[in-house]
Amino acid sequence: MAAESGPVPAGDLAGEAGVIGEALARVIAPQPGPALSQPGTPQANDDLALSPCCAFLAAAGFPVKRLQRAMQLARMNGTSAGVELLAHGAVSHDVYYRTLAARLGLAFVDADQVDRLLDAPDRSSGDVDARTPLVWCQLHDGRPVRVTAPDPRAVGRLVAAADRGTLTGPLAIATPRTLRDLVTRHHEPQLLENAIRRLAYLEPAMSAHSGARFWQGVVSALVVTGALVAFASRPGLTTAVLHGFMSVFFFACVLLRALAAVTFRPVAERPLAKTPPGAKPVYTVLVCLYREAAVIPDLIASLKRINWPRSKLQILLVCEHDDAETLAALATEQLPPFFEIVRVPPAQPRTKPKALNYAMAFARGQFVTLYDAEDRPHPDQLEEAWQTFARSDEAIACLQAPLVKANTGRNALTALFHLEYAGLFGGLMPWLARAGAPIMLGGTSNHFRRDALEKVGRWDPFNVTEDADLGMRLWRSGYRTAMITRPTLEDAPSRFADWLPQRTRWFKGWMQTWIVHTREPLRLLRNMDARAFLITQLLLTGTVVSALLYPLVLVNAAFLSAWLLIDPPEQIYMGLIAWLDWLMILSSYVAVMTLGWIATDRDARGAIGWRLLLVPAYWLAQSVAAWRAVHHLFTRPFEWEKTPHGPHERP
Repeated sequence: MAAESGPVPAGDLAGEAGVIGEALARVIAPQPGPALSQPGTPQANDDLALSPCCAFLAAAGFPVKRLQRAMQLARMNGTSAGVELLAHGAVSHDVYYRTLAARLGLAFVDADQVDRLLDAPDRSSGDVDARTPLVWCQLHDGRPVRVTAPDPRAVGRLVAAADRGTLTGPLAIATPRTLRDLVTRHHEPQLLENAIRRLAYLEPAMSAHSGARFWQGVVSALVVTGALVAFASRPGLTTAVLHGFMSVFFFACVLLRALAAVTFRPVAERPLAKTPPGAKPVYTVLVCLYREAAVIPDLIASLKRINWPRSKLQILLVCEHDDAETLAALATEQLPPFFEIVRVPPAQPRTKPKALNYAMAFARGQFVTLYDAEDRPHPDQLEEAWQTFARSDEAIACLQAPLVKANTGRNALTALFHLEYAGLFGGLMPWLARAGAPIMLGGTSNHFRRDALEKVGRWDPFNVTEDADLGMRLWRSGYRTAMITRPTLEDAPSRFADWLPQRTRWFKGWMQTWIVHTREPLRLLRNMDARAFLITQLLLTGTVVSALLYPLVLVNAAFLSAWLLIDPPEQIYMGLIAWLDWLMILSSYVAVMTLGWIATDRDARGAIGWRLLLVPAYWLAQSVAAWRAVHHLFTRPFEWEKTPHGPHERP
């Protein structure tokens, strides 16, 4: 975007910014310091010389002992005293930067003093840096000024420059939040456009926005028409042929779960090495919130228990700008400084992946993870993920933590949900990881290498199971997903009225994912070997098709069995079809129930108990959700049906 016209010639200012701004950028940018000592190693003159990034606070009357403690934390965590003071709330950003401005002899600027940004480069072909430390602004009185929120590690060089008298030109200090808000407000359309269209620009064939290709529609129509014509002309033969084909397909789907059950390995928490905090990178946690006021206190308490250096932890609470209830609930919480609230402007599609994409403009972590509002992640989950990444090949771009339902004993629905998740995250996914097959991720507790996530275009905002789709795109781009052991607890929906929309959204998203990843079959085959291609089709297609056809197969088996008992037909293949249907149904029950049961711990098995026998009814409910998803795919493909959450259920 070109700079707007105004009292200050934008072209002259841009040229001045190119000269002065470039020189100043070298001053305010953090520079790597000397090697840090190991934690606890005494260093000379610790109590005598304060770090430049905090010494100006002592001159303003800030307690010296607190500054020295911050310096000790900085040596331990590989940061700076200023970063530690701010991260632990020992000094507010407002006080820190106001005091710094006074030390430098510069003005301090609030957001309400700024009329507009002047150095607004064209961002149409790239991302907006919402964390830029230097911008040109025009104040309400018409004066242009360079506004900076320097990294504390660069404060020493700024102080030295001020003492030498080399901080020339109009310059003012602001807090990082002020700069972030100014840049966000100015570039909001581009930030939103990137969040919505980034994947479609980078890789149009991988976005669900455009729906099915023409050839996919034609083939689907021909298959349905051909089947109807065949049934009308030769119903018996068509039924036999179709049963034969579908039986092979479904038995292959059952075989995957049977292999996972046979090769099952109990999951135990992997031991963690003792690592110096200074070696740890910045980690960003994303939590998307929409109409989640009821769960906010539990969520904040869970996130505060994460074990990670506070100066290297960034938790972004991503809210819709018009979600007044959730924002009001957050306003009542005492949020530590490493928590930040990101407000997503209202725009279609109103989906979680769009909100995640928008928040990535504010993320500064080398590693990124995401949680849902109802999650209680294991406090050491980030530590295990980072240690796993550190000892893994760069091709391991994503780690999936197990998801465990915590309210198993609430009722039959939560018990069967727990059984399903135990089989998936405790049995099937670990088997897929060992087999080197693609993994369709769960919607939470995914840990990413930031660079890999960026390279594949982040999340698809038009896919309502963005997790499954992202897992596929990572695999097709040459990356792999592995499992970690420390789980995330969450509550399963305990009411059918809440469960059905959630499951409908999942089925609709799996259909979208299948459509996207079969648009270019030859390219898909080039991305995958034959085994990976087969496993993907069995998992993705099998999950959807089996849910759609389950009630039909059940009714057909029951009808044929009654017919055979009352008035046996002359065609012998009708009896074979009935036996084949029952074998297919029962083997599916056995495989799924066995895998879920052996992957469930002893206490949860007791909570499930006799409810295990209700799996056939649970599958009928899934069929209702699958057929509902087909309808929604054609009528409202990008609608995100919200799952309501309440306070955490206590055992």
